[in-house]
Amino acid sequence: MMHPEIKEITHIDLLDYEKIVLKNGLPVYLINAGSQPLLKIDVLFNAGNVYSTDPVVPAAVNALLNDGTSHHNSSEIADIIDGKGAFYVPDIQKDFSQTSLYLLSRFSSDLLPLYSEMINGSIFPDEEIALYQQNMKQRFKVEHKKVNVQSHQAFINAIFGKDSRYADLVEESSFDSVKRDDLVRFYEQNVKQRTAGIIISGMVDDHSFKEVCKNFENFELEKADDHSAERVVFGDVASTNEWIEIPGKNNQQVSMRIGRPTVAKDHPDYWGLSLLSTILGGYFGSRLNKVIREEKGLTYGIHSHITKLKKANYLSIHAELNASNWKEAYSSVLEVFDDLKTNPVSDMELEMVRKYIKGRLLHSVDGAFSFSNYIRNSIAYGLDDNRINAYLHFLDNTDSAEIMRLAKQYLQENSFYKIVAGV
Repeated sequence: MMHPEIKEITHIDLLDYEKIVLKNGLPVYLINAGSQPLLKIDVLFNAGNVYSTDPVVPAAVNALLNDGTSHHNSSEIADIIDGKGAFYVPDIQKDFSQTSLYLLSRFSSDLLPLYSEMINGSIFPDEEIALYQQNMKQRFKVEHKKVNVQSHQAFINAIFGKDSRYADLVEESSFDSVKRDDLVRFYEQNVKQRTAGIIISGMVDDHSFKEVCKNFENFELEKADDHSAERVVFGDVASTNEWIEIPGKNNQQVSMRIGRPTVAKDHPDYWGLSLLSTILGGYFGSRLNKVIREEKGLTYGIHSHITKLKKANYLSIHAELNASNWKEAYSSVLEVFDDLKTNPVSDMELEMVRKYIKGRLLHSVDGAFSFSNYIRNSIAYGLDDNRINAYLHFLDNTDSAEIMRLAKQYLQENSFYKIVAGV
């Protein structure tokens, strides 16, 4: 039996894309690749959570863009989109927001006028705002009973401080204070006529591209001030010397979360820390999973991850545990830290992690829709388009001594914020 040849990934050929600037200055990124007549149209805005001092206004504006315009109410919008087999997805992040429309190419004439109307002509009806408040308040009450949600919010506020633009200050009462005037003001300042860019991906025919141009090139764009710059990245942060404990009601399951700020994306150690985080807890066979899950049976899973933001990055380690064994799990995490500081990673383990990361990288740009997310991140975070191949080169030229150096420098217990929720 002939087995397929196994080829080492040393370079990833990225899909071609073209940047076109419309007559109003709006950049359009065209990724013409696909075997089916499907399109994904992402519209990006400088309207993430950091652009408002109100913790819920940006998310509310993003969520309500499809709930009423000057020409269509929410039911009519839903009927038109659903009737053409399309799918609309809003998304809000710390640093940016976006909306995405998945559609068949042949319906571009029917849907793109409505899509542009939603972005440039939303009116935020009072009844839709009231329904949003009711739904989100109920969702918040349900979600914030979960210990992992509690630990995440406490961790973000500990690491950045509550006066930071990256803080998470949402409370149940936050939804009661949502006012239409505040939503309209944010919409006017950060969304309407201030679109940051459009990404068209899939099988893009001339007709669909012309429809995008026709419906978006007449936006009277104005350059928006970066209101996020008015707020600090790090504020009055918590101490790393003490645990932040959040009481629970059933005292059975707790969420342990520890982490620390890491270096900027252009720092020489950035990629090395990403590799170290993967070895530590970034995949199912990681060090933390082997020790804490497989050997000691303390959790179903423990994860390490580096979160990338526009003006800050952080490393976090998270596990949900029985209330009686979280301290043992934490001690085991420190033992894994010490092992990485004192014993070199074997060539076999390092090679396995390299292959795992390369496979994930290849998957992240496989196809037009996935590649559109890659381009989206390039735009939103100011990243080099060819960073994926630079990272491949780094992986192939990094040894265990470098991993040990990074572990000694960054896996220091006194630099980690420590949260446990549900005790």
